[in-house]
Amino acid sequence: MHMKNFKWIISFFIFASIVIGMKSPITKLPILERTDLSPIIMVPGSSAGENRFDYLISNLPPENDYFKHSLLKIKIDQEGRLQIRGNISIGDDEPIIVIAFKNNRDGYKNINQQAKLLGHAIIILKRKYNFNNFRALGHSNGGLIWTLAIERYINTSKIHLDCLMTIATPYNLENESYKRSQMLDELIDNRNRIPHNTTVYSIAGAQSYDTDGKVESDSVYSGKYIFQPRVKYFTEITVTGADTGHYNLPQNRQVIGIVSNYLCDNLARTNTFE
Repeated sequence: MHMKNFKWIISFFIFASIVIGMKSPITKLPILERTDLSPIIMVPGSSAGENRFDYLISNLPPENDYFKHSLLKIKIDQEGRLQIRGNISIGDDEPIIVIAFKNNRDGYKNINQQAKLLGHAIIILKRKYNFNNFRALGHSNGGLIWTLAIERYINTSKIHLDCLMTIATPYNLENESYKRSQMLDELIDNRNRIPHNTTVYSIAGAQSYDTDGKVESDSVYSGKYIFQPRVKYFTEITVTGADTGHYNLPQNRQVIGIVSNYLCDNLARTNTFE
């Protein structure tokens, strides 16, 4: 073989190997190792403050039957500044963090702004306390704030949502159940941004057959259109009996039991960040 042709063939193979190497798909990234710290982060509904869950928290059983949950209470102003009260005790892997907003008014514009501030707060807390997984609870519009934040403002590839529990969250604000509100449509359109390897519980209160006195049951049940086709596990729970009015649900003994059994223990954890 002529030396010139031989050199040309060698050059071709070297070039081809470089190109193939550049275009080869990247193999699956290694799964991040879970941090032991896995906080439970609670968001109240409109008009409520950082003390909204005091009764619920004080009636949860101690972590591991002996260790009381640490408690942080945070209020965020419109500029994203965090006012933090409390601390996380050494050795507490399951602290509770309550995040409320200085502007806690109702309305889609305000709820979306609160979701953006919540995403901002999660970034700050992740850096400050060094955790990469968490569980979430929202009462009433707090559930909407969480859902919007997860879809728009929280990078769930960097911090994993193990479990979301919503209580009396009005996913559909239309009065007629056969119509869908703009917010519900947008939440459905963006549901693919919700991590699939998570668990969602949606709790509805029922003072009567169709309402908790403020939020229609059908509005709460509309959450299935967002979560059921997307997440690994989705469960609807209806609570009846005493203290099932909208504002009483965080103090309801059945609800406290559900939070304790399904949000506070290992049932809420997942093993991978897939």
